[in-house]
Amino acid sequence: MNIFQALKNYFGYDNFRPGQEEIIRSILKGDNVLAILPTGGGKSICFQIPSLISDKFSIVISPLISLMKDQVDALNEKEIIASFINSTMSFQEAEQVLSNVYYGKIKLLYLAPERLNNIQFAERIKSLNPEYLFIDEAHCISEWGHNFRPSYTKIKDFIAFTGIKKISAFTATATPEVRNDIINQLNLSDPKIFVRGFERPNLQLNVLISSRKKEKLLQILSQHKTPAIVYCSSRKKTEEVAEFLYTAGVKCDFYHAGLSPIQRKKIQEDFINDKLQVICATNAFGMGIDKSNIRLIIHFNTPGSIENYYQEIGRAGRDGNPAYAFLLHEDADIQIQNYFIANSCPDKDLIQKIYDAICDFGRIGLGSFSERDIPLNLDFISAVVKKEVSAGLLHSTIKLLESAGYWKLVSAFEKKDGIQFLYNKNQLKNFVKFSDDNELKELILFLVREYGAEIFSKKVKLSVKEIAEKIGSNEEIIYNLLNIIASSGIVDFDKAIFSESVTLLHPRIKSSELRLNYKRINETYLNLQRKVDQMIDFVYSTECRMKFILNYFGENADSYSCGNCDRCKSRLTMPDEISEYLKELIVSTIFESNEKISETSIVNILKGSVKKDSYKKFSRFGSAKTYSSSEIKMVISNLISQGIIEKIGSGKRNLILSDKTERSLNTKDSFLNQKKSDNDYSNNLELFNLLRERRSSVSKKFRQTPALICPDEVLIKIAETKPLTRADLLSIDGFTERMFTKVGQEFLNILNEFNDQISELKKTGAGKKEIPKNLSETLSLLKKGYKLQEIAEIRKLTEAVISMQVETIIEYEPSTDITGLFNNGELELINQVISNGFADIKDIKSKLPDNFSYAMIRIAVAKKKADSILKNS
Repeated sequence: MNIFQALKNYFGYDNFRPGQEEIIRSILKGDNVLAILPTGGGKSICFQIPSLISDKFSIVISPLISLMKDQVDALNEKEIIASFINSTMSFQEAEQVLSNVYYGKIKLLYLAPERLNNIQFAERIKSLNPEYLFIDEAHCISEWGHNFRPSYTKIKDFIAFTGIKKISAFTATATPEVRNDIINQLNLSDPKIFVRGFERPNLQLNVLISSRKKEKLLQILSQHKTPAIVYCSSRKKTEEVAEFLYTAGVKCDFYHAGLSPIQRKKIQEDFINDKLQVICATNAFGMGIDKSNIRLIIHFNTPGSIENYYQEIGRAGRDGNPAYAFLLHEDADIQIQNYFIANSCPDKDLIQKIYDAICDFGRIGLGSFSERDIPLNLDFISAVVKKEVSAGLLHSTIKLLESAGYWKLVSAFEKKDGIQFLYNKNQLKNFVKFSDDNELKELILFLVREYGAEIFSKKVKLSVKEIAEKIGSNEEIIYNLLNIIASSGIVDFDKAIFSESVTLLHPRIKSSELRLNYKRINETYLNLQRKVDQMIDFVYSTECRMKFILNYFGENADSYSCGNCDRCKSRLTMPDEISEYLKELIVSTIFESNEKISETSIVNILKGSVKKDSYKKFSRFGSAKTYSSSEIKMVISNLISQGIIEKIGSGKRNLILSDKTERSLNTKDSFLNQKKSDNDYSNNLELFNLLRERRSSVSKKFRQTPALICPDEVLIKIAETKPLTRADLLSIDGFTERMFTKVGQEFLNILNEFNDQISELKKTGAGKKEIPKNLSETLSLLKKGYKLQEIAEIRKLTEAVISMQVETIIEYEPSTDITGLFNNGELELINQVISNGFADIKDIKSKLPDNFSYAMIRIAVAKKKADSILKNS
């Protein structure tokens, strides 16, 4: 049977999907293969067809019972050709499966990775001589991956023991870093690597930033077709969200690893058979689910990595029809992920406690040493350290202590029984002489011949299986004989422990004296933290959502645009005028901080938060009140991707200026030092902000998002064209009758008032150097003697913004009187400090009382410079 006949016979297809045939032919040639195919890309056919047309049977390593069962059931619809062995099966059931393999009835044997660590089981598999070994979900082998499983690290030992040569690994999510780790962990020799596009053109990706997630969730479910999966970050959250939806009339259920196997099976089958339309689940649900018509994936919480996100959204729209993915984000989601990271990476205290617990379990005293294997009893370890220790956490700790040389993690395939004669040669000779047990005598003589004098002086390792073969007996009889002579005191016999264990390489020391590579510990932590940071960057990125994902997985997608996601459809990305304005505010705030500053602090400063008094000291305090936190974070993410600012440390997103930016800010060409020469630009931005403020108040009145009232790109057109009539306003592309009904007249009032101010300035300013038209109201209030704080309140702007406007006014009219802006003595005190010399505004601020703001200082410096110019002219 050739590959096309197998495709038709077993799967009913006439043609392969792109890439499948090439991968299959490479496997049949005997190549080692690493295939990265998108979720729903048909990777299972790539290993099933070579297995089905081979003369021998093949093994598939798969991490989930449900995944095995689904694939085996599908293959066995016509005839029994596949089976699985997992933890739910009895010894007799597993033996029956192996018997069917022996008699050639089974072509594909699915195994859980945990089974591979059983030496007797591995010996059975070796004797059956499999053709191929396929590792599904291969990213689980990499500690750099998003779903590391310690049991996968045993596969390499299993391969070496069984001698299987034809090995292939498959995954849907692997960065270049993880790909290299898979190849190294499996010892793949000169593998053929196939990477098929991560693009999913039928998926429409959306991100919504909201603290009212439950209302948003209901809204999305009411607007889109089901079946749907709602992913939550914790078991408790799945139950909470499911209860909310059920109360709201949505037929749904929750799914997580804490449910019994019977419950999980029923819920999964109800969902597959369309008895349930919505599932609220942790990431324990979905891997390998054979349901092609899922229309909607909603992430109620932000996942911990792009890999997790991509794998989960990939469960929608496998039938090729349009499907939607919504990510509901709020900053609290990141705190949850940081908590998960903290509990998955061992710290110094935990490492010390686990070391002590394992030594205690092995009854190893301080300063003592033993060559005996010490079993790793997870329940005992958790009880001693008084914390639930996961398999992953234990594995990381064991490997760190192994790399430091304190012990060796013993593979089941290395384990042998240990024996030493306690009788001397004469005693042993007398025992053999008078014994009437021929089998026992034969065994003792074999051991003496095989191991010579060494077996009398120290414990030697032996293989009972090899001994039984050499003397024509069986393992059970040999073990019985060894136990007899051990109980008689003739030998000291240690039967190997086949559970996971460690062997000490040095005597036990005080755990506080352990010397460890904390750099490696920190690398693991930082890697997980980077994945969370990349997820935040995805949320706030202004570029195409799918393009971001493609670039993340190493594809060159510089010119790519999906045309489907929220970014592509709105084309909002962000108007250049706003982006540049916020960019300047963010960079100058970091520059002013003179050290690292967190993303949260920058947002709070620019939005004028009063959470900390120290925020008010920044010159840009409150300069972005009319912008949302998400817009500011969006620009921060863009600045990071452009290399203008950098993230440092872990946990909070602490930010600093890049070296390149630091250097550029000290030059006269820096964008912070450049003055906008284009008055139209300045006017448009001022008018745009006035329109934006009004839109914000209207959006609250109608309880709609500002973008729904009138998108930013339309506001920019209005600010540029400045329409004065209803007809002119409606003629602007994108401004509709619906928009006019809600906000049109209020916009016209602002536009006409703005136009009147410009006209008035033109009349009064004839023959003079013209002051920019957006500063007319501030100039008027300044001349009337209002204080700085009062002008800011009247104009509904921050003191920082007013100070920048006054700076510009002084540039045009150096003789402007500014004394009215200050309380008695304030201006004189600032001028005194200026006269004594200063390095920068921050230097002046440090020499003044705390109640003197940067805004006041900026105005005083501008006036002092202007007076100096007038004096010298």
